[in-house]
Amino acid sequence: MWLSLSLLSLLLVGMRVEGAGPVNSAALNLYKHAFNGDATYYGDSGGGGTCSYGVQNPPVASLAKIPVALNKPQFLNSLMCGSCWQVTGSGHGLGNNPVTGTFMVFVDDLCPGCQAGDVDLGVSGDGRWDISIKAVQCPVGNGKLDYKFQGSNPWYIKLQVQNARLPVHMMEIDLNGWQKMQHSADGFFLHSGGPIHGSFRVRVTAINGAQVIDTISGIHNDVIIHGKGQFPLDSSLPH
Repeated sequence: MWLSLSLLSLLLVGMRVEGAGPVNSAALNLYKHAFNGDATYYGDSGGGGTCSYGVQNPPVASLAKIPVALNKPQFLNSLMCGSCWQVTGSGHGLGNNPVTGTFMVFVDDLCPGCQAGDVDLGVSGDGRWDISIKAVQCPVGNGKLDYKFQGSNPWYIKLQVQNARLPVHMMEIDLNGWQKMQHSADGFFLHSGGPIHGSFRVRVTAINGAQVIDTISGIHNDVIIHGKGQFPLDSSLPH
């Protein structure tokens, strides 16, 4: 079922970086302020979660210390899937495993019962601990955007962007003009219509308005398709 890396790299046949698109102020606010809350533990998730990454998170997740479930108010209906956060723990709280120091985490799930400022840590531990959190640009380095289709066919597209420096808040598909795709609660973008045969272009827009256009040469479900571009580092946001 898994395609070779060389074949996957051919599925993206073109890329270019566009100018500024629309921004998402609610998401950008999470990068401009620190929020106080609680850290709890839910154990090793073993992959999966609301963000639908499966058993293996995107490459940038390996650079973050811990995968987390983010509180519902700041999850923004899965918009913050794949985002990176700086967590600072004071060691104050209750339990056997205090959260101390400053470290980076990667969002791959939703914590429905958590309040703004809270994260549920995807490692084993005990207690409820005082923390502050702030969203930061993911340390993707030279890594490019990745794409994944799920349950797609020529009449229905369900496409996810992974390994992004900043969250993607808008995706458009070029079918005789740009058509905005619908964002899903599990971190994908949806489009119905078609049929779509052969290659097609998508335009992805980060929360700060940065845009990348890629040409995808075919629909292949449940495999990682390596893209050709990445959102540039934004000097106005923490990283």
